[in-house]
Amino acid sequence: MNRRQFLSAAAVSAAGILFSDEAFALADNSGFWRRDRLLEMRRADTGERRSIRFYAAGRGYLQDGYLAARWFLRDAKDGNAVVNIDAGLLNLLYGLQEWARIAGKPDPLITVNSAYRTARRNATIEGAARNSMHIHGRAADLTMRGISLRQLADMAAHFKAGGIGIYDSFIHLDTGRIRNWRG
Repeated sequence: MNRRQFLSAAAVSAAGILFSDEAFALADNSGFWRRDRLLEMRRADTGERRSIRFYAAGRGYLQDGYLAARWFLRDAKDGNAVVNIDAGLLNLLYGLQEWARIAGKPDPLITVNSAYRTARRNATIEGAARNSMHIHGRAADLTMRGISLRQLADMAAHFKAGGIGIYDSFIHLDTGRIRNWRG
């Protein structure tokens, strides 16, 4: 076990995540990323639920799947506006959900509270950053069934994908620079 793996494992253990060593090793294994990538998501605001396969092993990113994810993560509160969603964000969500599945969570459904936001709507949200990653299609506020917010934050930190903010009822994840905060 190298230093990075040890520190990640220590952080996961300290957070009380009941993930097996096998699940942790698989998440670190490159084979984890060579499989089909499927997201099981629900929107809190509209109640929509979708299974979206956005990547196929041996074929790469799927245009239909990407467009479905783009629509799903739209700003439904501002005219159903859409923007290109960062593939890194989709991969982060997949990584978290698949890790939870491997760890034995039977249905780690992601509930999306907010993803893409228009600049106009973003300006109406108290405390939102003026140049929020949400307006660039690089952020999502979410929860995952069966996983605490602290556990989600620790799992996301393992992937070193960007910003992690823990709020009272959701976690903010983005693909900007690496940083952490509590809201």
